[in-house]
Amino acid sequence: MIAALSVTGGRGRGSRLRTMTLLTPRNAVLLGALGLLLEVLAIIPPIDDATATNPTLHYTQHGVLFLGGLMMGVALRDLLVAGRR
Repeated sequence: MIAALSVTGGRGRGSRLRTMTLLTPRNAVLLGALGLLLEVLAIIPPIDDATATNPTLHYTQHGVLFLGGLMMGVALRDLLVAGRR
């Protein structure tokens, strides 16, 4: 389930733009674990060796690492905000 948290607390104009949609703590942990798994898989030796010789794979690896980091960042943000409530 996804919970919405109003940053401003008000119902005035533009409050819809300031509402963050949070993952449940369970889903946030799962998203973070999936992001970590993606990062680890992107740097295991067979894949890392293949990226040394192929520029397309090298840049794809950069994209995968970015995506994994983004997933972990969103998960951490949601866990921190949920912990402060």
